[in-house]
Amino acid sequence: MNKTLAIVLSMIVVVPALSGCVSLAEINSSFRRIDMAWDLDYQRTEDEFRARVVDAPYPVVYEAMKKAFLDLGMPLAERSLKDGMLVARNAAPNPLTIDEWKEVRKVEEPRMKEIGGWYFVFKDDPKAYIVTVAAMMKALGTEKTLIVIEYELDAPELRVHGVEPSKRAPPTAVRLASLKLWASLNNRLSEVKLPEARRRKPIELEV
Repeated sequence: MNKTLAIVLSMIVVVPALSGCVSLAEINSSFRRIDMAWDLDYQRTEDEFRARVVDAPYPVVYEAMKKAFLDLGMPLAERSLKDGMLVARNAAPNPLTIDEWKEVRKVEEPRMKEIGGWYFVFKDDPKAYIVTVAAMMKALGTEKTLIVIEYELDAPELRVHGVEPSKRAPPTAVRLASLKLWASLNNRLSEVKLPEARRRKPIELEV
């Protein structure tokens, strides 16, 4: 096994000393299979976890959403009131705790192995990954605001070695993070005596 690939494997997989080599092409192909499987789950659960409507004017909801991100330790990297966008970024497992990350590992690691291969495991400390969470917002008239949350991962340390890592977050991580974000938003909305975020109705448009 060449030195570069050994470094990569030490970060993302477990390779028994007597096993055969796993090629970089195999690893990247496995990551793509994982992304496709996770993306399917991501789309199926959008209404349940990642989309909410707040019965309040857009500028007020925008400000509450900014504070909700900061409450969860997710500093804002991009923002645009005009475009209805807030983008927050931090090292994983943020906005989850380490204990919540352990819950993600317990649920998702067996599935990851089944889809990607025996050599995939979740690391105890996922800080090599950068988590980006984007809130896309749209005014629905003057008294309602639609919010859709998007998640993306990046691993610069892996890309340096030619690995093309997953861009999607594990589904369980998305669900836990979304629930935390909506709870944080609801706390901020309650401070200004506004109703909690709710599930959207079929007639309420997409962002």
